[in-house]
Amino acid sequence: MSPSRKNGSLLPSTTMVNGTLDHDQAKRVLEPYLVILSGCDRGRQFKLEQQSYVIGRSDEADIVIGDPKISRRHCVFTVFKDRRILFEDLQSTNGSFLGGERIEKHWLTMQDRILAGDTVMRIDYKCYSEAESEQALYRAAYTDALTGILNRGAFMQRAHEEFSFCKRNNALLSIVMCDVDHFKRKNDTYGHPAGDQVLKDLSAILSEQMRKEDLLARYGGEEFIMLLRETPVDAAIGWAERIREAVMCYPFNYQGQTIPTTISIGVCTRRISAVDSLPTIIRIADDALYLAKQNGRNRLEIAQFNSAAGPR
Repeated sequence: MSPSRKNGSLLPSTTMVNGTLDHDQAKRVLEPYLVILSGCDRGRQFKLEQQSYVIGRSDEADIVIGDPKISRRHCVFTVFKDRRILFEDLQSTNGSFLGGERIEKHWLTMQDRILAGDTVMRIDYKCYSEAESEQALYRAAYTDALTGILNRGAFMQRAHEEFSFCKRNNALLSIVMCDVDHFKRKNDTYGHPAGDQVLKDLSAILSEQMRKEDLLARYGGEEFIMLLRETPVDAAIGWAERIREAVMCYPFNYQGQTIPTTISIGVCTRRISAVDSLPTIIRIADDALYLAKQNGRNRLEIAQFNSAAGPR
């Protein structure tokens, strides 16, 4: 079957008057989305607006998928003007599969399910309102309502995937935890809406510093947690110190009131071995954060391992 014949059912029909669409009609136009059906990113969807999209774990990919079994540049989707979509594997380590068979290049239909690592994805055509409704459900389930970043449950789900990969490959993993200093005092002095604004501004500062391939979540209250992939301890320390300084210098403000704000940080970098567990690594990072609080706040502390485990 030729590519054009095979993808004929993909092409949505659009009724146009004098070659233009009004605003309401535009919302009903069917447009292509990449939909993640399973894996640690399930529920996410990406509108395919440009000609090609590289999918992978790298920060340089157009669409970053958190699956540790996906290569840094795993595959590419190319959207043609006639709305055909071509899938190409980029010589990925673990390959891409359709119907149980490894594929290198394939013209996609809406029935196709591509397996890459532990992630299943497909192309779907949606109108704006349908896509927005589905995204609202995703945000409600996986993101923190106040800050818009990952919630604790979503972070742990995705972090376990990354941790398992690091354990299989004896790879480096950094967990960074930070906490707003004297946050209760800010709520008491400026009011809870002002405290909420501080948390929203802080999450924006942290998000700006994150690579697309890393993870950031609100862990609880005024505490945030970050997972940095394949990051040596010196790089993690330098990164955390830049964040601390950025927060200290940021003009936090609510309704004309300046709210001086600092954070304390705990960093744990570990080459993950078979004896490690994710809860233990998080606890060690949290212990380092607690030590930063004890030692005066507005500082960072590096996790220390006992002699049995040893620093790595």
